[in-house]
Amino acid sequence: MEQLANTVLLFIKDKLELIMREELSNYLTVENPETKNTRNGFYSRTLETQFGKINDLRVPRDRQGEFRTELFKPYQRRDGWLEEAVIRMYKGGMSTRDVADFIECIIGKHYSPTTVSNITNTVLQDVHAWQERPLKKRYSVLYIDGIHFSLLRDSVATEVI
Repeated sequence: MEQLANTVLLFIKDKLELIMREELSNYLTVENPETKNTRNGFYSRTLETQFGKINDLRVPRDRQGEFRTELFKPYQRRDGWLEEAVIRMYKGGMSTRDVADFIECIIGKHYSPTTVSNITNTVLQDVHAWQERPLKKRYSVLYIDGIHFSLLRDSVATEVI
């Protein structure tokens, strides 16, 4: 099983490096052909993905230091899957401590409840922004959701729950 996981990680690493090399090539020849900018080797990066940790990912760079890959942001060390999982667990009703314990079991790295809380706060900001957005004066569709329960009682048959 571990051999398969290592093979998958190597495959992903190769494909990420290929994509970044092509990004740099496109950046130099198509987006900025008028500049005298050229390739300037690579730097190593560690990236945690949902498939595991990729060590020594070779990120290409240019001489003028202007190229930025679109695969991840500068200084980003995770591909975002963990934050998304934390947000989903929190939205599902797990406490920050439960989420932290679960992450430690899955990836072997300890996240404090404060870190989990900081991650979920970004979602709460989006929720508050959505709740405070201005509403339109007219809506063409209104969705209403509800549940109807039929009760079998000796007393009143149509009683509100």
